[in-house]
Amino acid sequence: MAKNYHEENKIFNDKLPGHPAAAADAAEHDPAREAFLSHPLGSLILKNALPAVASMLFMAFYHIVDAIMVGRSLGPEALASVNILYPIMALFIGLAAMIGVGGNARVAVLQGAGKTPEARRVLGLVIALGTGLGLLGSLIAVIGYRPILFILGISSSTSLSALAGEYLITIYPFFTTMILIFILEQTVRNDGRPNLATGVMVSMALLNIALDYLFLFPLNMGIAGAALATGLAQSLGALIFLGYFMQKTFKKLPGIRFGWPGGGVQALRAIAFNGSSEFFNSIAAGLTTFLFNRVLLSYLGSNGVAAFAMVQYLLMVGAVVFIGISIGSQPIISYNHGAGQHDRVKGVMFRLMGTSLLMGLFFLFLMRSQAASLVVLFIPDHPEAAAITIKAADYVSWALLFMPIGIIGSMFFTSLEKAGHSLLISLSRGLLFTVLGLAVFPLIWAETGIWITPVFAEVATTAVTALLVLRWSGRLNNVRAEKATEPLPSLEG
Repeated sequence: MAKNYHEENKIFNDKLPGHPAAAADAAEHDPAREAFLSHPLGSLILKNALPAVASMLFMAFYHIVDAIMVGRSLGPEALASVNILYPIMALFIGLAAMIGVGGNARVAVLQGAGKTPEARRVLGLVIALGTGLGLLGSLIAVIGYRPILFILGISSSTSLSALAGEYLITIYPFFTTMILIFILEQTVRNDGRPNLATGVMVSMALLNIALDYLFLFPLNMGIAGAALATGLAQSLGALIFLGYFMQKTFKKLPGIRFGWPGGGVQALRAIAFNGSSEFFNSIAAGLTTFLFNRVLLSYLGSNGVAAFAMVQYLLMVGAVVFIGISIGSQPIISYNHGAGQHDRVKGVMFRLMGTSLLMGLFFLFLMRSQAASLVVLFIPDHPEAAAITIKAADYVSWALLFMPIGIIGSMFFTSLEKAGHSLLISLSRGLLFTVLGLAVFPLIWAETGIWITPVFAEVATTAVTALLVLRWSGRLNNVRAEKATEPLPSLEG
């Protein structure tokens, strides 16, 4: 006869080392936690990573289709205007990433440790922080969008300034919901519902594409139409996720749900520490995009900036797969880390690295063989910009071979709440080696040196990540060896 479930769950929790609070929560059956801590790793990674990859691919697909529609409707200068805005947007994206990634990692670790009430209070705090950030961003955008454009080096008399200003002033009312959908998508995955998260994100992407077409072509709304399509689609997705957790909260269902914001300074510190690498990674991306834009403007003009934007869209297809794999696997790593099951954590890590390297080879071949065909989709009537893009893609495509190591390594250490390691990887990849490359290579090889820089940054970051992973694995082996040599307690007396 099977034991009573509550008894089984209590025994299971009691076996998890170092977590005395686990038994107190045993009476609440949480299937997601049980699966993350006990199911075979291979099937668990597939179950959680594949929906996340699908979600990220659809997000990349809608970004690419959005760019194609903007390019065909308004030309390469409109594409450049959105890319010009990225550095200032990166500040708020980085803060949202810090709150979302850091907060969700903390929630998953607490869930793995069986500390469900604490996890719910941290989630409530994360939602409050995200909402406040969105409102602050909207206020800054509506009051200071002209100084923002000036800081980015755009003359107020240019058409580029007009396009960028129109995009920013249209999208600012949606900042809060755009931040909340970013946070809650991963929270839904932490709750063991990867298919729900993917379904919502795919639906949002398809709606965004439909609205893009409607606003840009039949209604001829210009760059504001693209901004409005993004804001409306992401807001709907955020409302669906909010509804899911509100229902769980009102019905007091098991697992992750909203709690009254709590945790105090300790929770805030954990969120900021865990998410620091994602924050600095976004800030670094904004800074390096700014530097790339300035260098490209000096060497190639606005066509160079448009080419850089299109190369980033081509890289996005590979990058989002690696990001999807890491996002989907984050709950598995965090839950098992919280439960002290280190062998399972190590098993996840090496499975992810091996799979992603094979996929990096595939995307390298795909980009090198299809770049010319894809560029024509963006700007069919602008041969000069297309030629620059194809040349750039020929060099930058090699970054795809090394990119997965840095992406997965950074998320892996964030999942373990080892923010220092994750931050070092992020800064190496997104800032240090990129700035070094931009400072040196263009002086040697002119515009070719610009395109070599991303490859150099990924190769150097791979070396840093490999050293950190080997060091972590070695320490884990040393701890295991020390425990194995400890003398057994004496039975005398």
